[in-house]
Amino acid sequence: MRPYFALIAWIATVDAWQERALPSSLLGHSSFGQRGCNPAALPLHSYASKTSRAAFVCQMNAADARLTREKMGLAAGRSAAEVATGLNAAEWQREVLSARSSGVNAVRVRHILVQSEELAVQLRQQLKEGASFEELAKAVSSCAATRGKGGEVGWVGVDDDFLDETLPRELRVACLASKPGDVLQQSSALGIHLLRIEDVFQTLQVSTIPRKKKLPGSGVSPRPLVELLSSRGGNADASAPSLAYAMDSMGCQMNTADAERMEGQLQAMGFSKATDPKKAQVIVLNTCSIRDHAEQKVYSYLGPHAARKQKGEDLAIVVAGCVAQQEGEALLRRVPEIDLVMGPQYANRIGDLLEGVFNGNQVVATAPTHIMEDVTQPQRQSTVCAWVNVIYGCNERCSYCVVPTTRGAEQSRPRESIRAEIEELVANGYREVTLLGQNIDAWGRDLTPKQTFAELLRDMAGVEGLDRMRFVTSHPRYMSERVVAAVADMPALCEMFHVPFQSGDDEVLRNMERGYTAKRYKQIVDQIRARLPDAAITADAIVGFPGETEEQFQNTLKLMEEVKFDQLNTAAYSPRPHTPAALWKNQVSEEEKMDRLQRINRLAAAHALERRQRYIGRVEEVLVEGRNTRYPSQVKGRNRQGCPIYFDGDSELLTGKLVPVKITEAQSYSLVGEQAGEPY
Repeated sequence: MRPYFALIAWIATVDAWQERALPSSLLGHSSFGQRGCNPAALPLHSYASKTSRAAFVCQMNAADARLTREKMGLAAGRSAAEVATGLNAAEWQREVLSARSSGVNAVRVRHILVQSEELAVQLRQQLKEGASFEELAKAVSSCAATRGKGGEVGWVGVDDDFLDETLPRELRVACLASKPGDVLQQSSALGIHLLRIEDVFQTLQVSTIPRKKKLPGSGVSPRPLVELLSSRGGNADASAPSLAYAMDSMGCQMNTADAERMEGQLQAMGFSKATDPKKAQVIVLNTCSIRDHAEQKVYSYLGPHAARKQKGEDLAIVVAGCVAQQEGEALLRRVPEIDLVMGPQYANRIGDLLEGVFNGNQVVATAPTHIMEDVTQPQRQSTVCAWVNVIYGCNERCSYCVVPTTRGAEQSRPRESIRAEIEELVANGYREVTLLGQNIDAWGRDLTPKQTFAELLRDMAGVEGLDRMRFVTSHPRYMSERVVAAVADMPALCEMFHVPFQSGDDEVLRNMERGYTAKRYKQIVDQIRARLPDAAITADAIVGFPGETEEQFQNTLKLMEEVKFDQLNTAAYSPRPHTPAALWKNQVSEEEKMDRLQRINRLAAAHALERRQRYIGRVEEVLVEGRNTRYPSQVKGRNRQGCPIYFDGDSELLTGKLVPVKITEAQSYSLVGEQAGEPY
């Protein structure tokens, strides 16, 4: 299907998904149709005629976006000086939440109506423990209009007066002030309502700059990509190649998951994945800014694609991810060939943002927003293992870390959405899922009522048919014995914990603002090994943090000797924008950082090899993920502790199977073995 028609089909699919319960107050809303797009140029029938789209309407006004940026401060890139002076974390969270909520026009709601407050309290507790809202609504709700639909009300706006007999206005106001995943208990003349917020519908606050100037240096005026799309319409040569995209993602697992979501959107729009990036019409670079080296890679990557644009080729260049969020409009000034700058919170809205690009605009989307549930499927890189986001952002204020300013404040996904995604993955044949979060133990603390990550683990690990579940990343401040107990109790949960310690010195940890001591960290390790002695414990560490002395570095090595990690990810400290530590005067020299990095890596490798000796002679359950590309006669997989294992086998027969493997050789970061039983 060509993108010109596939884009129409994609929008129609989204329309159908929503139109069963559109809030009438949004019909004809003044913000609808102000997309920065010309429906006559690209006649997508739903642009103006259907306002029921899950993909939000964008207010593309540069002045408004600048006001939003000034109002938000940090969320759009607060100055380094402001951050360094110690912005209060609670104040920052309030600012982000306020900005996220400011554009909410409607929410998707389910409700249960009862007449007894005692019953309402009991139901709310059952919901907190993982009971099905739909089943409870069918069983006990006294609302005749919604009981048969599992309490589904649909999309609700404040001015939807026709809903007064179901959800009075004061309840609708309360719902619009809430977040996805919240369960509210509210009273009205009708009785006591339990209201679950399933999703939000909001106007995106993005900045658009019409491309009126020629590119500097070349004198080329890029033509709107809508003309290219139109040229591939019904009268186009059938032999003409379809339009394609190229995706390059760097950084953490969260970026990998975001890239999968963006690819799913692009393919739903009709774009195919390019076999040669030089021939793609949409170039997406999903960026990482955790270290300066990763950030600099962005500009070297962009060079060849910018050169294509300078020559007059038709393509859209998209910079997504953390560098995009960090730099915002500054990226357009540095590389004017870029068409779209989008923060990670917009990963599942790339289709909407590209509409502005196709019509000849440069678009910047970095303002805070609620992250919506996807209406398209991620294009997953594996058919065996899948990433599942459970919480976005991070509320910690570590003095060295750029994540809160690039990924924003925490937003927990609703439990029901997480479970639905896992159930669908299992139904599609996936055998392992990894729950993702920058600070995964914080899941649920921003929901109403509060929930715990241990509760979520037990619920998700109980999904029928799921063989394995992992989770990353845990913060020592929030890691609890309840999480360890859940891993010990639930067969699907793998015996693996990734808990970064960053430094083994208490003074350095205080300067990092990590919120724990080396002693506390070792207590966590003891708790894990007391309950799960064979569990793998992996971690992250930073060397050369500002002011770190040789003695303090030795304390890190001492902690490593006491713990002996199965794997340790290490990095030399890298000053990052908008972080207090970047402005400190007591920076450690690059030479000293590199020396310490080499020493810590040698010790980490020795410990990893030592830890892997325990597997020799054992038969391990290996989930085969595919062929070993270096040695095609071998397949690769992982045991429950997450250690890569290689053995001879046919990847076509074994991929996706659990295979007993006898371990014959241990290396620092992998194992080698031989098949010891039938796959299953």
